[in-house]
Amino acid sequence: MKFGNRTTISTFGLISRSKGLEYGIRAMKLAVQQVPDLLYIILGATHPIVRQETGEEYRNELQTMINQFNLTNNIQLLNKYVNDSELLSYLSATDIYLTPYPTWNQVISGTLSIAIGCGKAVVSTSYIYAKEILVHGRGFLVPFNNETVLSNTMIQLATNENLRNSARRRAYNYGRQMIWSRVVVDLANVYKNMLI
Repeated sequence: MKFGNRTTISTFGLISRSKGLEYGIRAMKLAVQQVPDLLYIILGATHPIVRQETGEEYRNELQTMINQFNLTNNIQLLNKYVNDSELLSYLSATDIYLTPYPTWNQVISGTLSIAIGCGKAVVSTSYIYAKEILVHGRGFLVPFNNETVLSNTMIQLATNENLRNSARRRAYNYGRQMIWSRVVVDLANVYKNMLI
């Protein structure tokens, strides 16, 4: 999958308000003033529980924001659940991965782990898991609900390939520690040490 020569930001996963996607959209409104060809892909079906309770209300709100901000050429809101192969295609076309969660108490993020494992430059709000995993230059933390700082960080990464590649290398190297073959060996060593 290719998006031309455009710098591509992505977020994926089941869509719900807990993703903070409106924050990413507001930041894009600012970022495209400096980087007009920036592209933000929001990939994912609405969370089934959310869909059951409120239908597509949140997704419709996001699309309305995109339209009102005249960002239809810069943001694609893709309503689909993809298999692993499709997901890897989208991630391979991603330059910057974004997790704009709105609160600090997000204790885990599978999507962040996958992005790190794929060696992506990551921008994230400072929730618990992101603060743990994005240290040592493996990514960039921004404050909650501050689209100006988020936008500036996106612009910095979009326009500085060396900075982006440095974060990607660090993320990829760290991500090697999270692959199953490595985790199995580490777990086996824990059990072995317990038996000795």
